[in-house]
Amino acid sequence: MTTDQAADRISAPDLTPIAYWTAGTGNPIVLVHGTTSDHTTYNELTPHLARSRTVVSFDRRGRGLSGDEGADYDVEREFADLATLVDSIAAQHDGPVDVFGHSFGAFIALGAALRTTTNVRALIVYSPGFGAEYPPGSLDQIEAATAADNRDEILQVMFRDVIGMPDDEIQAMRHSPVWQVRQAAAGTIARECRADESFLRRYQAPLARLNCPVLVISGQKNPEPKRQIAVRLADLLPAAWLHEMPGQGHVAHHFAPAELTSICLGFLGPLDLRFLTSTPDAFP
Repeated sequence: MTTDQAADRISAPDLTPIAYWTAGTGNPIVLVHGTTSDHTTYNELTPHLARSRTVVSFDRRGRGLSGDEGADYDVEREFADLATLVDSIAAQHDGPVDVFGHSFGAFIALGAALRTTTNVRALIVYSPGFGAEYPPGSLDQIEAATAADNRDEILQVMFRDVIGMPDDEIQAMRHSPVWQVRQAAAGTIARECRADESFLRRYQAPLARLNCPVLVISGQKNPEPKRQIAVRLADLLPAAWLHEMPGQGHVAHHFAPAELTSICLGFLGPLDLRFLTSTPDAFP
């Protein structure tokens, strides 16, 4: 699924156009990309999920074929974008949908679920957020590089210092087809870092009341501060499972899409029966 395929569009509540793409058949799952990317980041994952699911991916505002509000960024608008898309897909399929979010997209998925809980059946969040604690001066570096339009420095500070990705993983991304997309979206990093930094603190109370099941997946190769975000999030949510994916870091959807699909479908498949019978045990 690439931008060569015709996009559908919805209008966000503030009338910003949001572009989305659909593949496969079956119960729908909406994929939410993280920072420095667009819907094409899921090109490896979508074919696996689409064998049994209707897969909907979209360009978050500020990149790809979707619009933007410019400098006046508010993460709540991103929640509303996704909630509007989820409501539309739910209406098309006559029932609630599942949502998968990666990195900052995981926080967007959670924020949207707080707005449209009746149309979100379940959430899966992979490697949520950026860093449990930002290294001193890192956000200032990103904002200075953004002002200078030094996109390579923005990405380096973000991936190496904030997320803590190892050099081999960064270099693999650098040589992937989506690297140009990441460079093009680098200007959105600073604003998303500010929203990410305060997310768990700002939304702690409503997240503690979120009434849909959530699978929180962490990559085993992520650095400890990154892994702790997943632990904190799973502890906060009232119906959550924490699963660590062996051998993977921050971008398993690129490096292990088949394995990630198996984990996701293993969680979603028996979900209805599990929740109809009793409070669920830990996800295996």
